[in-house]
Amino acid sequence: MISEQLLKSPGFLYQIGNKYYYLGKWICKECTETDATDCVMMYHMCRSGKEEPDTAMYFNKLRAYSDFALEVPCDPAGTKADITALIGSLSDAELASLKTQVQDFEEDCGKY
Repeated sequence: MISEQLLKSPGFLYQIGNKYYYLGKWICKECTETDATDCVMMYHMCRSGKEEPDTAMYFNKLRAYSDFALEVPCDPAGTKADITALIGSLSDAELASLKTQVQDFEEDCGKY
């Protein structure tokens, strides 16, 4: 299940519809920072174009943005509830898109 995958993964920035969310084992938070959201578009564009050095750079930027967005103290139970609620609210198309993004993240996590 996708919520379980997210809860085992480090934070990353995902696009869901017209919004962006930091999702991972310690975070479920909407992102409205333009610099971070622009990196999502660039990451996917470079990844699609197989531009390895740039893909790695944007991947690492998105990981860093996610780490900086963490709030202390972390609330694992709250994060799990928030991710579960968010996943439950998605349309089929949004869920399919998120699944693809999570798969891309998992592939790239091993590379970069």
